Amino acid sequence: MKIWCSCLLILSLMVLSGCVSMSGYREASLRHQAYTSGQRHATAAEWRALISEFQDVIDADTQGPLADDAQYAIASSWMWSIKTGDTEAPQQAIEAFQKLVRSYPHSRYVPRAHYGLGRCYAYIGDDYQAITQYQIVESRYAGSEVSDRAQLELARVYVRQGYLTRAETLYANLIESSADRTIVVAATQELRPLQTQPFKIQRKPRVSTPEREVHAQTQSKPQPERAAPIPETKKPLVPEALTREFGLTAKTIVIDPGHGGKDPGALGRGALKEKYIVLSISEKLREVLTRKGYTVLMTRDTNRYIPLKERTAFATQHKADLFLSIHANGSENSKAEGIETYYLSVTNTDKAAEDIAARENADSGYSIQELETLLKGIIQESKSEDSKRLARHIQQALVQATGAVDRGVKHARFVVLIGTNVPAILIETGFVSNPAEGRKLTTSAYQHKIATAIAQGIETFLGKTEETPFVKSANPKLAATSAEENR
Repeated sequence: MKIWCSCLLILSLMVLSGCVSMSGYREASLRHQAYTSGQRHATAAEWRALISEFQDVIDADTQGPLADDAQYAIASSWMWSIKTGDTEAPQQAIEAFQKLVRSYPHSRYVPRAHYGLGRCYAYIGDDYQAITQYQIVESRYAGSEVSDRAQLELARVYVRQGYLTRAETLYANLIESSADRTIVVAATQELRPLQTQPFKIQRKPRVSTPEREVHAQTQSKPQPERAAPIPETKKPLVPEALTREFGLTAKTIVIDPGHGGKDPGALGRGALKEKYIVLSISEKLREVLTRKGYTVLMTRDTNRYIPLKERTAFATQHKADLFLSIHANGSENSKAEGIETYYLSVTNTDKAAEDIAARENADSGYSIQELETLLKGIIQESKSEDSKRLARHIQQALVQATGAVDRGVKHARFVVLIGTNVPAILIETGFVSNPAEGRKLTTSAYQHKIATAIAQGIETFLGKTEETPFVKSANPKLAATSAEENR
């Protein structure tokens, strides 16, 4: 009898707790709705009090049916509190959205949480974090209620950062496919100046207008109606390193082994040819990256010739997230040695870079009539800091792993890097024309070192591994190598 009474008491308390939670949530939601609809003006203190009430609902049952609703309401409330001048609100909103994603990964609010994170990061001036969040919505939750809005905001961030081609593509997609008339009108208006003034658009940081984020629920779950408006910010936009979360969208990597077939590339002593060395390195790199979970494609996996313009087309066709062109260097100076990594730029680093670009661009497949297309591609891609950072991380990893001479990160007009809308670099893994370095490049062990280092550089770029401080080699031979000798 006592056992039955105890069980009945526990059950009664559980029911009572559930009723209290439901009642508390409904009351808090009604007040949230009054604040967001403009019926009542809320101060920062009132928003904090409301947030505390939603937190009580979660504390009563962290895995209850209202827990994720309350967590989203907390994040939304912090966003609205930004407008009151609460300096802690932006970071609190970010943490609340992150907690929702982490604690309730299957909640219907997860797409909205990523969208909210994007808006918060854009507000504090961290556009690269914002891009990451909007891309997650676009790739993982296509078709969700916030998908079109995320694409619109992503296009706006791309415009601010100079990724005009990407912005134009997103605007055009929204105009063609969005069912939201407001979004179509906005996309149409914002696309027009990009088409009439290409490559000259510069916009001040801007944010979207208040939008309805939390939709009406059933009577048992009344919901706040809108997400908070993000007020304008005067914070400077400073590009930062891509976040760990960017790795979620970097799934497909295209490796481009240089030359091939009738094009041998740089030549070394005897029968040493660049095309065979870079193919072997690329195959090892594919193996390393595949083990890490990436989808890896190669522009060629046999000794065949592929025009340069078809290589970037291959990357675009397969929706690559990164493009790596693998090469080996050559020089009339047999003492020249070392590794260097290039990214695309309007201007070349120096005369040596210009000569290398001319050699690699030979037989590009482009005609004189297509010069304008090439120049536009260079101008667009040169604005991307992503390729520069990727080149820096990979160059550092290569030099540390191999002990080779560090010839640095450089920029030049490589045709094979034109036309991609993703980070794209060209790696010169060493000189086949240098007898000693040429021999090393033919060994499986050294090729594996190169492949592993490139993979490490990619992981660092994507935020999956910590960047290690660069320590220059103490090898006296490397210290004595002059810049003149390495031309």
